[in-house]
Amino acid sequence: MSFLNQLDPEDRNLVVSLPYRVGLMVSQSDETGGDEADEMEQRALSSILNGYAQEVFGSETVQYIISETISKQSKWTEWAGELNNVEQDCHKAVDLLSDLVDQKEVNAFKQHLMEIGESVAMAFREQHDLGMFARFKLFLDYKKDRKLAEQKKMAVKSWDQFLNISMHERRALRMIAGALNMTYI
Repeated sequence: MSFLNQLDPEDRNLVVSLPYRVGLMVSQSDETGGDEADEMEQRALSSILNGYAQEVFGSETVQYIISETISKQSKWTEWAGELNNVEQDCHKAVDLLSDLVDQKEVNAFKQHLMEIGESVAMAFREQHDLGMFARFKLFLDYKKDRKLAEQKKMAVKSWDQFLNISMHERRALRMIAGALNMTYI
């Protein structure tokens, strides 16, 4: 798409790499599931990106960006080493896209980044066999988040969905949301 051609190669790489790097950052934020979780979340990330690249009725801007993310799969290993910059790169990508496409498309890009991260987090439940106290504490966290989501008129996660997202993954998602000037609950 012409808007990507307007970016210099470094900025284009930054924008195109973010869908992969956001998903990978969320995946790697929690190490408790071990290699099994990493493998499942990596497969989920690849499937999610492929799905968005083929999305017919979604944002054209997002579709072009993620199609290029998929076409540059040979760079994924390189991009995996660039996770420390995800927060500042989210800020920069939003600024870059704001100069090239309308706000609706920028918002769709931001929303898709969050959906990618959350979908990866939900791919594997790291929290198994919680003790009664830990489960109770988690339930209180869920109730607090649920109330906050209702107050902000945001989608409310089911208990099962909440359990699939670990505390570390939730923290990573909130950091990404903050960088995108969004709220994650």
